[in-house]
Amino acid sequence: MSAAPAAGGQPRVVLVSAGQVSMPPADRAFRTVWPQVEPIHVLDESLSSDGVRLGPAHPDIVARFEHLGRYAALLSADALLFTCSAFALAIGRVRREQRFPVLTPNEALFDRLLATRGRTAVLVTFSASLQALRAELAAQAKQAAFVPQVDFVWVPDAFGAPDHDQKVVDQCKALAGHYQALALGQFSMARVLEAARAACPIPVWDTPGCAVEKLRAGWEARSRAQ
Repeated sequence: MSAAPAAGGQPRVVLVSAGQVSMPPADRAFRTVWPQVEPIHVLDESLSSDGVRLGPAHPDIVARFEHLGRYAALLSADALLFTCSAFALAIGRVRREQRFPVLTPNEALFDRLLATRGRTAVLVTFSASLQALRAELAAQAKQAAFVPQVDFVWVPDAFGAPDHDQKVVDQCKALAGHYQALALGQFSMARVLEAARAACPIPVWDTPGCAVEKLRAGWEARSRAQ
């Protein structure tokens, strides 16, 4: 049996996370960008470790993502947003199977980076995300027939460290003079956004805010077309 549709004409947006640290930034983004929507969270904390152990494109990982997509369908989802940044291929399989919009964590951010003139940089603290994010951006840029001027920067020794946020801010400050804009490439990094913006004279973007803006724009466009 499917869940009842959301009240008030607003969509049911399901968020799948591989860690609890990604959930508060997503909630803040919805409160800021689309406060009428209360996201439905689905958490699988083993995805990150299993993705590192098996590889993000391993058939077992892909099958788990497909099941998560089907679970979102059982929840009567109007949209599904994944917040785990290393699994673009598996998320693509979910997108092909489901009829509602399915977003990777970074595609909305990459849209913005590709639209920015001049060189930009994406910061990550989870090193396993680097290769997956590069591949995802390359595929998105190819589809848009655009050659990106985007560098990926790993912030060493920050992931899981007590001074994670300060390390990210320090790296942003060090990079600010060399780029037109910076982006925080993981949902879990979004809590650093305000401090990074305060420390940098150039735009700094995060993944949750861009993703929620894209979800809202798409929903509103579809509503006007009906």
